[in-house]
Amino acid sequence: MTAPVINLGWPQLQDAPETAGVYAWYVRLFLGEADLAEFETAINAAKTAGEQPEPIVVRMLQRHFFHPFRESPYEVRLTGPLKPRYSGSLEHEPKESEGLVRRLVDDPRRLRRTASLLGQAAPYFTAPLYIGMAANLRSRLMQHKNLIRQLIENPSASNSDDGMAGFARQVVARGFIPNQMFVAYMTLSDIDATEQVDVENILNRINFPIFGRN
Repeated sequence: MTAPVINLGWPQLQDAPETAGVYAWYVRLFLGEADLAEFETAINAAKTAGEQPEPIVVRMLQRHFFHPFRESPYEVRLTGPLKPRYSGSLEHEPKESEGLVRRLVDDPRRLRRTASLLGQAAPYFTAPLYIGMAANLRSRLMQHKNLIRQLIENPSASNSDDGMAGFARQVVARGFIPNQMFVAYMTLSDIDATEQVDVENILNRINFPIFGRN
């Protein structure tokens, strides 16, 4: 029993087969020429002016690489026998390494090479954004695509709390560019529906997709 994994870019989602399957959304990390040139100019200007360039590097890394993938807050509750109770939200705080910041301060053009390689990392070296299962892959993926389009045009277009709507809201809220997104899918037409659910269930629990948990 083998099923090849197929990748489809945003423009090709309508080419997915009309069969059952499991799928995962990914995004390619990308920095455009304008962002890279602005970063290099800002670092060099700060050095010339005798200012600290480190905050510029931190803002760049957070904006383009860390912030879009930040986990949603955990809701926690601590209790103990005859102890005070504590509850609240724990925020994920992605942290860039000091060594990385220092290297980019010393040579801001390093970011060009790093960004180019990171753009090729998905899906092999990046976490999935969302994992789902569909009785009809083409229909489900087009639902995702249309919902993302609707929310880009009107962020209040959907008030649904289902997984697809939640994923679409995260995509739009975090500023992902749809054309940088793609889907990897595997058909599951040779197993029954309950086994298909098992495949999706296990994949979600071992991969921890950032915007979809099952």
